[in-house]
Amino acid sequence: MIQNDIHLLDLISRDKLEEILYHFTQATGVASIITEINGEPITTPQNFTSLCSKFCRSTVEGVKRCYDSDSYGGQESARQRKFVIYKCLNAGLLDSAFPIVIDDMHLANVLMGQVLEKPMEKSVAIQKATEIGVEDIDGYLNELQSVPIVDRDQLKKIAGLMAVVTRTISELALQQYLSYRRSRRYLNKLVNSVSDGIIATDGNFLITKINEAGATMFGIDKLEIVGNSLSSLFIDPTAINAFHTIVDLGEEESARFELTAVDSDLRNFPVQLALSGIKSNSETEGFVAVVRDITEEKKVEKMKEDLVGMLTHDMGNPIISIQKALQILVDQILGELNVTQMEMLRLALGTGNQLLGLVSDFLDIYRSENGQFLLRKELLSMESVLMKSIEQVQLFAMEKKIGISFVPSEELKKFNGDRTRLLRTCVNLIDNAIKYSPESSKIEICIKKVMLNEEESIPTRILKRLRQDIPYCLVTITDYGAGIPEKYQKDVFDKFFRIKNEDGILKGRKGTGLGLSYCRLVVYAHNGYIWVVSPIKGWDDKHNKGCMFNFVLPLVD
Repeated sequence: MIQNDIHLLDLISRDKLEEILYHFTQATGVASIITEINGEPITTPQNFTSLCSKFCRSTVEGVKRCYDSDSYGGQESARQRKFVIYKCLNAGLLDSAFPIVIDDMHLANVLMGQVLEKPMEKSVAIQKATEIGVEDIDGYLNELQSVPIVDRDQLKKIAGLMAVVTRTISELALQQYLSYRRSRRYLNKLVNSVSDGIIATDGNFLITKINEAGATMFGIDKLEIVGNSLSSLFIDPTAINAFHTIVDLGEEESARFELTAVDSDLRNFPVQLALSGIKSNSETEGFVAVVRDITEEKKVEKMKEDLVGMLTHDMGNPIISIQKALQILVDQILGELNVTQMEMLRLALGTGNQLLGLVSDFLDIYRSENGQFLLRKELLSMESVLMKSIEQVQLFAMEKKIGISFVPSEELKKFNGDRTRLLRTCVNLIDNAIKYSPESSKIEICIKKVMLNEEESIPTRILKRLRQDIPYCLVTITDYGAGIPEKYQKDVFDKFFRIKNEDGILKGRKGTGLGLSYCRLVVYAHNGYIWVVSPIKGWDDKHNKGCMFNFVLPLVD
């Protein structure tokens, strides 16, 4: 017999096995049970005699002898490849054993019997009771009297029926096993065909299985890695251990991390680890981990970041030089210009400002992602920033015959902020308003000093994020264009996000999708908040719903 790699209950349910035994015992009147090959019960006892249930299995030694007896019968029947009738090693009753064997694997024993051919001598019974430590000898002898008397020929006929039942169970188990093995073989092929490492663990993160890719990734033989802790594969397993605690508390069932792994040559490499709990009856039995080596991705990401940083930095200087040259011409330092020449130069200067702003967006977002974004604060007026912003986009507004209304506030005082970046933020917002406004419409810009808890227009979710004991500067930029659907309003500040219409074509002018992401970066860096409102309450238009971008900045550090 070969070593088992599967359990009988993996193939046939306990309920089905017990149903078979129940009907067998009802028809024959003898006791029956299915046990492990070592004698431990798999099913509940069926029709056990009171002698066995009350006395033979009532002591430690009695239970041991019963298990040993059932194991002996099963081993003998498996060796002889047929059922065997024998005296049990406990009370000396007649039992019969049948092996459940599939694919040369001895899975379990089917036992029946607990009968006598003839009454047992009293002295023999007393000796057997004494050997297992029974104290109530009279009770033992009394229950012995109720054990069924069955002659051997009749017992053989009953055993023959049980042999048929056992073969039926074995054939059913075999069919299930073949199906299981085919599916398992397919699953193994599937798991071993992927390039990511797949690791299975028990409930304590001890590795039970690993696929070929995982073993290759860590440079460890599959057999050697089994039994080791999952945490031993990583430099800092804190996140894994924390996840284990979270799962125990029932708060999460899966998580994703980026960790540093270590292979058999002590080489460190970055990986992405996805962990999920495997549950049974609401309890976590183990975990499955998918490990992906992201070394090459990190290299490409670093190269991309370095390239973007280099390009944006190196492009800024020549653009600034061009801007300065254009400004000299516009200021007519080198000579007077006619109206047409001045208009063309102003257009070129405005386009140059847009290009410089775009490069600045790229560079600042790159700096932020690399922890290098720093504000250069100075005492400034937000009104002057807005007026300068309007000046920079005025030509584009004129092209679409869009009027820009700016309502200043006399209450506002100067505060500390990064002039250049706030200017770029306002230019981005006003430029967007122009892009998405219909021709001959208007844009309204307002600025005022507010206390957040006194301003009704501030959403509750924002009040929870900001201080309410200090004054803020509130800026609103309103256009009367198509507006932003509610489903997109949480995403418009994400990098590279652009709204599409129903046909999948970008609405309005094409852009990089960085402008609003940059605005959020700058406002958040100033400890403020930015949000969008659409449609505009009170605006009644069948085609246009309007859009209002708002941001608040603290007026004290």
